[in-house]
Amino acid sequence: MTTDEYVLLIIQQIKVVKNCNQVEMIIVQSVQNMVEKKKNGFIIQRYLTKLQSVLEDLSPLNCKSDQWSLYRCALIYVRELLTVKHAEN
Repeated sequence: MTTDEYVLLIIQQIKVVKNCNQVEMIIVQSVQNMVEKKKNGFIIQRYLTKLQSVLEDLSPLNCKSDQWSLYRCALIYVRELLTVKHAEN
């Protein structure tokens, strides 16, 4: 599965959850899955950067208000992860 396909899969999963805690769990699990598959840190960072970009490009006009809220939660969490990863390097 390519990084782009994985990002789209995660976006679809976020679309159907009910709260920000579930969004965080999806993102954490997605990173853990990549670590388990022995993906290197660069690939994981590229995935998170791509996820951030897709989340930033989403329009509130194309989704329901609860979905928009969950996408914003996801964006905040992804930015936090990228900040931590950047600080580690």
